[in-house]
Amino acid sequence: MTIKVLVTGGNGRLGRALSRIGGANVQGLSSAELDIIDAIAFRDALARFRPDAVINAAALGVEASDMALEHARQVNALAPGHMAQTCGQAGTPFIHISTDYVFGNPTDRPWRETDPVSPINTYGQLKAEGERNVLANGHGVCVGRVAWLFGDGKDFIARLLQNQAHAVRVSHDQIGSPTPIFALAKRLLKVAERMNEGEAVPEILHLAGSPPVSRADWVATAFETLQRAGKPVPQLVRVSMAEFGSAILRPNYSALDCRLAAHMFGGHLGWQPATMRPDMFAV
Repeated sequence: MTIKVLVTGGNGRLGRALSRIGGANVQGLSSAELDIIDAIAFRDALARFRPDAVINAAALGVEASDMALEHARQVNALAPGHMAQTCGQAGTPFIHISTDYVFGNPTDRPWRETDPVSPINTYGQLKAEGERNVLANGHGVCVGRVAWLFGDGKDFIARLLQNQAHAVRVSHDQIGSPTPIFALAKRLLKVAERMNEGEAVPEILHLAGSPPVSRADWVATAFETLQRAGKPVPQLVRVSMAEFGSAILRPNYSALDCRLAAHMFGGHLGWQPATMRPDMFAV
């Protein structure tokens, strides 16, 4: 990669992955180094670093969006629009990272980029608002929706292993798109390169893993990978989402249709055994 990319949310999981893949060409800034709520600070950072593209990986998560609603609105909904506007004025391509949780209505197929959003929790609602604010700038922007990141030792499966429990409960009725984080980072940087070169890139792009799978079947596949390598794994107990009794609604089906990105890049981001390695889940 030859272009310079500024990454906000640089201390988060995806921000770290982008820095690891992009090396010296990626300037990752943590929230302590750059508060994206501060529009003036972002404008100054853009002038100081003069990147060829910006990737906004900063966000507050599902639980934080409920616990700190106003702050989450600033970070997840309002700031992305201001950043896109500032980048547009500077002629700098802007990629905003969004989520599968902008969808929540019942469906029997993976969600396409053209489908209307249907969030069912605060996090999804704010991220959907952030998408609208970014897209309102009209050109030089791309909303990249991602989901169920794994492979950095800090994902859902790694947390299950950290518990060192004899058995773990995992939902069999939550369907999504597990996404290998470093392969995703590589693809995002390629999107940035294409935008910098003036290529036409869809304003919304699903960049998650394929094919859709239940959370329990995904975990089972990872556990089988670890077992083949001689690693101990807990017993997997399949349960329904309702058994967790969470106060925050989560979509039962949020799998993303990623055929558009697969066509652009010559293949899907897979999560199957052939692409899994035991070191992905090191804890």
